[in-house]
Amino acid sequence: MPIHDMLYRCPRCGHDPLEGHKTRARCSSCGTRFEQGRGSLITVRPPEGLAEQVSATSLLADLEKMGGPGAGKERGKGSNEDSSGSSGEHLYREARVSLGIAEGYEVIRWRGEVLGFAERISWKGEGLIRLEGELLTFTPDENGAAVRSRRAEPEGRVEGFSCILADIRGVQISSGAVQVTLEGDRLYQFEFVDDSAKRWEDLLCLALRRLYSESGRCVIEFKPRVVTEPISMKSGR
Repeated sequence: MPIHDMLYRCPRCGHDPLEGHKTRARCSSCGTRFEQGRGSLITVRPPEGLAEQVSATSLLADLEKMGGPGAGKERGKGSNEDSSGSSGEHLYREARVSLGIAEGYEVIRWRGEVLGFAERISWKGEGLIRLEGELLTFTPDENGAAVRSRRAEPEGRVEGFSCILADIRGVQISSGAVQVTLEGDRLYQFEFVDDSAKRWEDLLCLALRRLYSESGRCVIEFKPRVVTEPISMKSGR
């Protein structure tokens, strides 16, 4: 995953978004540069002073403190909401995506031995994904535009859909795309054209945490399935 997709907001000053390409990113506000280092380390180069090696986990924690995925109506505008969703601010974001739907499974073999199974994704086309409050929707392009040229032609007619957050059974990131599982094990895969998949994974997880907290529950797992428990159990540990 490119650094500017993983660090979609500057973990040093909170500016959103970072600019970059593949293994390098730069904050246009504070001037800090980020470069892929060895393993999970990232080299952070401030405009003044010495560079330092920082773990990706630490930078992601700093990013969350700086505002996390953001929830403003204007792209690149964050919110004052923290990762707990405690501010009560209305969540809203939209982005262009390529939509894929899982239609069966592929068998993964190595030297004749079955190692496991992977979803067979049928790519349908491009459109707009929108999270607004407790509603997630996908609206296909009106002209039925094909997915990006590096994908095959869409398989079948692309249709829109909508769901409430309570219908979501799982959220996870996979190869730079976000997979959302609904009731009945219906799996939708969203590959983002002009936004960060990591941002959207964080945003959907934030929305689900807020949803369940209203009924006195906290989410302890998002993948492969959303698992919750009473907040009193977590606070009593």
